[in-house]
Amino acid sequence: MEDPLETKKMIATTRMFGINATELKDIKEAIATYTTRAAEKLRRQNCAASVISVFIVSKEQSHSANFSHGATISACRVLPFATSITSELITPAMQMAEQIFKYGKEYKKAGVLLSGLVPDKSIQSNLFVPSSDNKKRYLMSAVDNLNFSMRDDAVKFASSGLTRDWKMRRELRSPRYTSRWEELKEVG
Repeated sequence: MEDPLETKKMIATTRMFGINATELKDIKEAIATYTTRAAEKLRRQNCAASVISVFIVSKEQSHSANFSHGATISACRVLPFATSITSELITPAMQMAEQIFKYGKEYKKAGVLLSGLVPDKSIQSNLFVPSSDNKKRYLMSAVDNLNFSMRDDAVKFASSGLTRDWKMRRELRSPRYTSRWEELKEVG
């Protein structure tokens, strides 16, 4: 007895960096990676987004009553049409990352929010643009299936980077005995 999958009103993908990022290249790689993850989640619930927001959190501390937090810088863009195609979401995300990045600062976190979600079937086509969206949707479906079956991003966009030096550290992560065959405990 499982609860039915609820369609979300907003999809967010955000992570802390393993080491503070100071280069625009690292911020753009992280934003592209998070946009890819958010687009996968979007397609999984058969929706498309009409608004994309990007944010980065600097290391600078601002203290309030009981806790301290970094300064958050964000940008938001309404897309010309709702989409779930990763490449169509990465392009504005990269432009916004360039707008909000300030040289000389250290950043500890970044994220992408997709909102204005509509069902995939309700996207109205444009008479003045050739209909190649079906090919893109089939391509995205194939990429999602490959990545799901192979794990660890077997197929990814070049803007996501190759080395990902900024990625979250996982040295202290607990073993995943229940979800990964290669980490299953052996009894001798």
